[in-house]
Amino acid sequence: MKRNCDFLRIFAVLFVTIAVLLIAPVTTYAEESMQVRVGLRRSLANRETIILTNTNILVGYGDNGAFRQTGQLHAAGGFTVRNLSNGIVLTSAGQTLHTFPTGQPAWITATDGNFITMAGYSFRGVVEFSPAAGRLNIVNVLDMEEYLLGVLPSEMSPSFHAEALKAQAVAARTYTFNQMLRGTHSATNFDICDTTCCQVYRGAGTENANASAAVWATTGLMLFYNDMPILASYFSSSGGATENSEDVWWEALPYLRSVNEIVEHNPMVWERTFTWAQLTTAAANQNAGIGQVTGVSISRLAPSGRVMNLTFHGASGDWTALREVTIRNFFSPIGGTLPSRNFSIVGAEHTTPQVSTTNGHNDFEAPLNTMQAVNSRGAVSTVHMGYIYDGTTTRRIDSTATRASGGNGITIRGSGWGHGVGMSQMGAEGMARAGFTFDEILHHYYTGVELRTHGQ
Repeated sequence: MKRNCDFLRIFAVLFVTIAVLLIAPVTTYAEESMQVRVGLRRSLANRETIILTNTNILVGYGDNGAFRQTGQLHAAGGFTVRNLSNGIVLTSAGQTLHTFPTGQPAWITATDGNFITMAGYSFRGVVEFSPAAGRLNIVNVLDMEEYLLGVLPSEMSPSFHAEALKAQAVAARTYTFNQMLRGTHSATNFDICDTTCCQVYRGAGTENANASAAVWATTGLMLFYNDMPILASYFSSSGGATENSEDVWWEALPYLRSVNEIVEHNPMVWERTFTWAQLTTAAANQNAGIGQVTGVSISRLAPSGRVMNLTFHGASGDWTALREVTIRNFFSPIGGTLPSRNFSIVGAEHTTPQVSTTNGHNDFEAPLNTMQAVNSRGAVSTVHMGYIYDGTTTRRIDSTATRASGGNGITIRGSGWGHGVGMSQMGAEGMARAGFTFDEILHHYYTGVELRTHGQ
């Protein structure tokens, strides 16, 4: 089934066609809310065959999002799904039980409201199998709310406060709808995948009562900006402040602004040590061409305090890792990706920050500690610390590390976990425990958004 980027599947009525003698029964599988196509990539990608452990299944095809049943099958030993030249084939105990028409995706669902089970996972709704270069492309087609039942326990601990779980449910629902409209995965004929690339989804087998209650309590609610569902990104822990979207992904989104945490529950702190030999290996892996690494500098910070530029000094020159992906992934071959860019180099020297100001007529640029300020009583004092107001929050102007060198290597000490854009899950938990409601949590992390259902 081919889909467009801006379509919305909404189904209001469940039709049932009465079977007539000598005519195969035809029924529809439809949902009242929007339908989601989830690409099962985390554990079910590139399979030549897959075994369904169900003993009773319904088979059919998709018709504009509705399941059209063409038959019902029983096999005491389950079914094997294969991609053959003449179409998707179902076999059991070496016998072919059903062959779908060539080129037609196979739609399979369980009987009596059960789940389709395969490879240790169970799934609500329909599972679609289509041919893909000799292998199977597997997509779970189901209602948005039922999809979220399998997302929430995988993305946030079900032991979290109910208001934090509700905030997570709204963010995950909004993120899904945003991806559907963007057509991010349209080339592979699904809306969203089941990995950390999108949102982790493990099907019905991980559902939890607390998480499910949060989904149902917020049914249909999403976040909008200028009448469009936002890119409701989220992450584990900020360690103090979230990040502007452009400081991670280049695009400046007005609702993804850096905000200070109100109260983050158990903020994550971490420390990593690297030898010069390890850093040399990592630099070579990046084709930096600087030879033996002898020093490291934090050469630029974002307003949130996260590292924007990390420079490595070598025997043959310098090389700078820029922004989120390059900085965090630089360390992958020598111990794993950094938890976040919110870190400092232990023992590094510091410089006084260079700042600019204006008197209304002229602009001035100088080291911060050379400037003077006049307070409300007319007293003049030297400026040792500066603050900047960006229209939303006030932040301190910190000095930046110059160069760490000597010894056996460097130690990086950091806080937070994740990219830092959008909602901090540990921050949401902290706010919920402090008495904030889910909508207050969402409006704190997503600037200027509207909370409502689609179409209101």
